[in-house]
Amino acid sequence: MNFNIKIRMVCGVATALAAGTVTDAKAQRASENAVTKAEDAFGTQIGQDSVGLYGTQSARGFSPEQAGNVRIDGLYFDQQARFGPRLSKGTVMRVGLSAMSYPFPAPTGISDIQLRLPGAGTQVSGALNYGGPTGIASAGLDAEIALVPDKLGAGVGAGLFRRTSEWQGSNLGINIGGLLRWTPNDSLEIIPFMTYFNTKDEVTRPLILMGGAYLPPNIDRGVFTSQNWAVHEARDLNLGVITRAALMGDWRLQVALFRSSHTDPKNVNVFYRNVQLSGTSTLDVFADPASSRASYSGEARLSHVFAERVRRHTLHISVKGRDVERVFGGGSGTTLGPATFGIYVPLPEPRFTFGSSSRDKARQISPGVSYVGSWPGVGEVSFGLQKAFYKRDVTQPNLPLARASSSPWISNGTIILNVTDALTFYSSFTGGLEESGIAPENASNRGEALPASLTRQIDAGIRYKIMPRLNLLAGVFEVSKPYFGSNIANLFTTVGNIRHRGVEISLAGQPVSNLTVVAGVMLLQPRISGSMVDSGLIGPVPPGRTPRLVRFNANYAPPGWHGLSLETEVDHKGANLANRANTFNVPSATTIDFGSRYKFNAFGLSATFRLQVLNVTNAYGWSVSSSSGSFAYEGGRRYSTRLAVDF
Repeated sequence: MNFNIKIRMVCGVATALAAGTVTDAKAQRASENAVTKAEDAFGTQIGQDSVGLYGTQSARGFSPEQAGNVRIDGLYFDQQARFGPRLSKGTVMRVGLSAMSYPFPAPTGISDIQLRLPGAGTQVSGALNYGGPTGIASAGLDAEIALVPDKLGAGVGAGLFRRTSEWQGSNLGINIGGLLRWTPNDSLEIIPFMTYFNTKDEVTRPLILMGGAYLPPNIDRGVFTSQNWAVHEARDLNLGVITRAALMGDWRLQVALFRSSHTDPKNVNVFYRNVQLSGTSTLDVFADPASSRASYSGEARLSHVFAERVRRHTLHISVKGRDVERVFGGGSGTTLGPATFGIYVPLPEPRFTFGSSSRDKARQISPGVSYVGSWPGVGEVSFGLQKAFYKRDVTQPNLPLARASSSPWISNGTIILNVTDALTFYSSFTGGLEESGIAPENASNRGEALPASLTRQIDAGIRYKIMPRLNLLAGVFEVSKPYFGSNIANLFTTVGNIRHRGVEISLAGQPVSNLTVVAGVMLLQPRISGSMVDSGLIGPVPPGRTPRLVRFNANYAPPGWHGLSLETEVDHKGANLANRANTFNVPSATTIDFGSRYKFNAFGLSATFRLQVLNVTNAYGWSVSSSSGSFAYEGGRRYSTRLAVDF
C-alpha cells in the first residue's frame, strides 16, 4: 500500500474525515484563484483571495473564530493568534452539508485551515502587492523544498507589509512561517510548524459612538481622524505538531498539539463620544497596559473503518481540549475635550496611570465518540456524543477569586439521503460549548473574557446538481445562544438569549464553458429574548446583524484570450438596525468590484498580474459593531495590483 493511500485512510477515507484530508500542494502563488477553487458559496479563502457569504469572523451571523470553531486540517485548534498566509493554502468554511463529514461538527460552522504541505519536488513563489490611493504595499516569498526525496520536505515563507488604511492610519509588519513534513515510512507522517506575526505602530481606528438615533455625518474618507500616538502593537505566534499513523487492524491515529499566543505590548484607542449630526463630539482616549492571551490545545483521534458489503462504517474515539490563560485590564482613560468628527486636530498624548491586571484561566477537555455510516447511492447517517468538562478561574484586583464550572453532554446527529443521482437531502442537529469572546472597548469590564456558552443548531436543506459542473445548495437553519450585551451599569454580560433563523442558498460552478460563478444569498431573522427585552430596555432585534446578504463572484477566462480573464464581485448588505433600542437603521449598501488577471510566461517562469478596482461606484456605507455599538464607514473607491511568480 503506498503512502498517499495510507494517509487518506488515516484521515478517514473521505467519508470519515473529509474535512481533514490533506493533499500535496506546491506553492504556486501565481495560480491562486478562490473563485475557480470554491466548491460552494459559503466561504473559501485561497491566499489573499476570498469569496463567499461567510468567513472566520462571521457565519450565520456569528463568529466561528470567536466561538472556538477553528480546525487545522480537521483537528481541533483553539486559535488565539493570527495564522497568516505563509503556511496556509486556504481556509474553507464548513456549514450545512459540507460540515456533515466532520466527526464532531459545531454550531455556526467550522473554519478549517488547510496546511500547505511540501510535495516531492521543489517550488519557489514570490508575490508583490500594491494598492491605492492610500498606499498598501507588501511582498512575500515562499518555498517548498524536498530535503530528502519522499522522506522529508520543508515549507518556509516570509512577508513584509506596510499599510495606510482608509482612516489614514498606517502600520508596518512582518510574518514568517516554517513547516516540516517527515514521512519515515509508509505508515507515519509528522508535521511540526511555526507561524509568527509582528505588527508595529498600527494607528488604531477611532470608535464612533453616536449621541442619538442617527447615523454619523458623512465625512471625507481620506481625512485622518485618529491621533498619531494612538497605536497598537501585536505579536502572534502559533506552534504545532500533527502526527498521523496507520496502526494495526485498520486503526488510524491522529494526534495534534498546538500553542497559540497573542500579545499586545501597547494598545491605545480614541473614542468620539456623543457624536451629533453636525459632527461635534467629545474625544476620549483609553489605553491598556501590556495584555496577552495564550492557549495550549489539541486533539487525539482514533478511527476505524470497516466495510459491510457496499456499506461502510467509521468509528471515531476522540479527546480534545484546551488550556487558556488571559491577562487583561488595568487600563487608563481620560477625556481630551470637544472635537469635531472628520476634522483632524493633533493633540498631545496624555499620561496614563495603569492599574493592576486581571487574570483569566479556562480549561476544557471533551472526550467523545462518533459514528458515521455510509451506503453508496442511498445516503449517510452519523451521530456523536461528547462530555465537556469546563472550568474557569478569574482573578481581579480587590475582588475574591471567581470560579465557574460546567460539565454538559453535547450531542450531534446528521442524515443525508440521496433521493436521485442529482438530488440530495440533508438534516442535522448540533450542540456545542463555545467561547463567547471578550467585553468590548467601551464596556466597564473592557477586555474581560466572557463565560463559555451552551449553543444549539438545527438545519436542513438540499443539494441539486443542475449540470455536471454546477451545483445548487439551499437550506434553512436555526442557531440559539446566550446573548451578551451591556446592562444598565455598562457591564458587558449575559442579558438574554439570541436566536438566528435563516435561509442560505449557494450556486457554484460553470453554467457555461469558461465562466465560473460563485453566488450566495443569506436571509436572516435574528431575535433576542429575556428580561431586558421584556422590560423594554432593549429591542427584540440585535444591532449589526444584516437580514440580507448577497454575494456574487464571476470569473471569465476563454482560451482565445491567451491567459487574460475578467472578474467581478457584487456585495449587497441589507439594512440593519443600528442600536439596541431598535429606533433607526443602517441603510442597505451595495459595492461592485471589477478586475482582470493575466497569466503569462517570462524567462521560463509562470506569472500572473492582477488588477482590481474596488467599490467602483464609490458607494458610501456604514457598519455598526454588534458588541460595542460603534460605527465605521466602508472603504471608498480604490485599486489593487498584484504580481505573483512561480520560480
